[in-house]
Amino acid sequence: MPIFDIMKKAFPHILFWLGYWALLEYAEFLWMKNYIPEWTASKMIGRSVIASFLYGLSHLSFAYYLTYFALPKIVKNRSAALLNISMILLPYMASICAIIFLAHHFVLPIVYEGIVAPAKAFFDPQKFFSLMIEVAFPAGLLLAFRLVNTQLAAKQREKDLLQTQLSTELRLLKSQLNPHFLFNTLNNIYALSRKKSDLTPEVVLKLSELLSFLLYEAGNDTIPIEKEVKFLEDYIDLQKIRFNDGLSVVFNKNIDQASDPIAPLLLLPLVENAFKHGASENHFDSFINIDLKLQKGDMHFKIENSFEKNGHHHNAGNIGLSNTTRQLELMYRQQKMEIDRKENVFSISLSVNLNSYGKM
Repeated sequence: MPIFDIMKKAFPHILFWLGYWALLEYAEFLWMKNYIPEWTASKMIGRSVIASFLYGLSHLSFAYYLTYFALPKIVKNRSAALLNISMILLPYMASICAIIFLAHHFVLPIVYEGIVAPAKAFFDPQKFFSLMIEVAFPAGLLLAFRLVNTQLAAKQREKDLLQTQLSTELRLLKSQLNPHFLFNTLNNIYALSRKKSDLTPEVVLKLSELLSFLLYEAGNDTIPIEKEVKFLEDYIDLQKIRFNDGLSVVFNKNIDQASDPIAPLLLLPLVENAFKHGASENHFDSFINIDLKLQKGDMHFKIENSFEKNGHHHNAGNIGLSNTTRQLELMYRQQKMEIDRKENVFSISLSVNLNSYGKM
């Protein structure tokens, strides 16, 4: 593990214990000020630093034992209750006894030069209960910090896993969309070639331009909306070649910022659906009206097309529309799509806040 990563993990612990040691040292200094007032301030500070350091070692040892050994072992092994209690209680009592031992045999006689005599009895109930709180306090804080950190790490792992799953699903949806689009377009070229139409070379050229977009732009997370619009215009031109004068297509655009980002191929399935289930199945004059508005990141896209009542009904569950619905759910937090069918007109209204991309 690189030294930087080690220091990054150790820094919060070092900061925590420095703060706690400063608290112990200050408490010890106040105690000395009351019991040994004749000492100078500098001497009191020096001796209180030594005493608090020795006491703090016992606090530190129990805190790390409890947080990183005893509790993880109890949770992992799920041993008998008596064994679990003893794994915590015995080291806890040992830490308290260690502090009392240090006070009786080192701190009071050596650090404080015997000025303050230790208690005659090793076990003083009042002092013992006071030390119980003193030892439990840093252990409880350290345990709480670790639990919070573990929860945050678990949530981050869950978020990363969810993001990976969503990204995988999104790539799968795009991989389904491209072949679907190509399948429909190749069918158009095939129909024209069967008729030996002079328009076939022009259609192939248009398809080449569309394929260039799929190759170099569709794999990006977002593209400027002007590129998405240009792709739709090329696709519409290709379809108009196929339908000649039997189809009226109107594409209105009102865009304040042509560079605003949008997920590529987001609108194609809606346009494709209008041609496939509207114009292709309408034996009389048909129309497709498209209205695109983008103001300050809020996009409103509406497309409506004519269809015959006795023809195949639009199915909101087909590959294109269902993929679009799912992509919207995965990519944009603020989005809404409505589908309506009235008389001989089928319409789809889509509202998306493009600024909400990726903010799940």
